[in-house]
Order: sequence, then C-alpha cells, then structure tokens
Amino acid sequence: LPFGTVAELVSRQGFEALRHADSRLAVQVSGDVDRTQNNAGRIIASLQDGVLPELAARYGIDYSFQGRAADQAETIGDMQMGLVFALLGIYVTLAWVFGSYGWPLVVMAIIPFGILGALVGHWVMGTELTVLSLFGLFGLTGIVVNNAIILVSFYQTLRDEGMETSAAIVEASCQRLRAVLLTSLTTIVGLVPLLFERSLQAQFLIPMAISLVFGLAVATALVLVVIPALLSWHEQWAERLAAWRGRVSA
Repeated sequence: LPFGTVAELVSRQGFEALRHADSRLAVQVSGDVDRTQNNAGRIIASLQDGVLPELAARYGIDYSFQGRAADQAETIGDMQMGLVFALLGIYVTLAWVFGSYGWPLVVMAIIPFGILGALVGHWVMGTELTVLSLFGLFGLTGIVVNNAIILVSFYQTLRDEGMETSAAIVEASCQRLRAVLLTSLTTIVGLVPLLFERSLQAQFLIPMAISLVFGLAVATALVLVVIPALLSWHEQWAERLAAWRGRVSA
C-alpha cells in the first residue's frame, strides 16, 4: 500500500546527542558494504587517499577508523609480531634437530611459495583476503615445512651413511616422494569439502581452508624441485667455505 494511505508523515527534528571521543566533540559515521560491488578495504583506502584528507584540510577536523577497522588493524599488528616469533621458533627448533644453521633456512624457503599459493587460491576462488585467511597462513607456515623436513632429514641420514652429496639429494627426493605426496594429499582431501560448503556457518572458515589447501598444494608441487636445488646450492657453498677455512688455517 502507499505509505500515505496508512499513516500521516510529520517531519520534525529528533533528539540530538553530543558524542565525544578523547574529550573532543565527535560524529560517528558507519555503513554496511555490498560485497557484490566492493569491499571494506578498498573503500577505506579510497577514503584515506582522497575524501578524508580533503575534509580535514578544509574544515580543520580529525578522523579515525574505529570498530571492525580498528580491531582488524590491531589484530594484524599482533599477527606481524607473532609471525616473527613463529619463524624464529621454527628456525631454532630445526637448527637444534639438524645440528646446522643452514639447513633450517633451506627447509623454511618453501614457506613463501606456500603463501603465494594461498594468495593465488583466493584469486581463483574469488574470495577476499580476511583475518581468517591470515590465520590460515599462520597454520600453513607450520604445515608446509613438514614435507621439506621429511626430505632433508632423509638426506641427512644418507650423508651420515657416507653417500656423496648429489647422489644423496637424488636418492632422498626419490625415496621420500610417496611420503611427501601422502602427507599433503590427506590434508588437502580432508579440507576440500569445506571449500564447497554453502552453509552460513562455513562461510567464515572457507578463507582459512583456501589458504591451507592451495598453499599446501603449491608447496607440495615445488618441494621436490625447490628444496633439492637449494640443498645442492647450500652444500656447494658449505664445501667452499670449509675449503677456504682450511686454507686460512694452513
């Protein structure tokens, strides 16, 4: 029905509330985002680049982002610090286990490739990168190194048995192929159903699943290529360094 047939509309000024932030008069502006048209990150970036600085310069006002934007910025800051400690923890643990300062770097070199795979996965699935996606990346950094650990650990065993460097790298890659594939495929297959879940409750977890599935898939495809190559390069430099130290001491 037309609104005028069921009610009489009278315009008048409503109750006025004065809001303050840090003892200064403030106006709160909020809105909902139509995700089919845009996302909050791009809208905030466009406001920071053009509209808000112009308003601040013209009218002498200050502005800040609160609510979810502030919570997300705080979370990301905490996660950056946590990532540093996590990587240091992984490195110290691997250095202690392998008894080497260089091999942990070889193992951890697969982490950027896993992160790249996660970012590509979000693009392929048409999903925005959210805080839960970042949580998935955190978990991914600990998962993708497992395959590299399997490979390097077996290589270490072959070297301790006296096998030559190149032969040990090839043998370790061949012998650990099945273990690497099974370790990754079981994790990927277990998470794939979540990617296609359409329930409302699952929508919050899908970005994290995308980070894990695609990151692990790319890392698995590259671990048997990148890690042996880096391991060979590391061993060549280690041998040159040992030879140089021998000449210096002599």
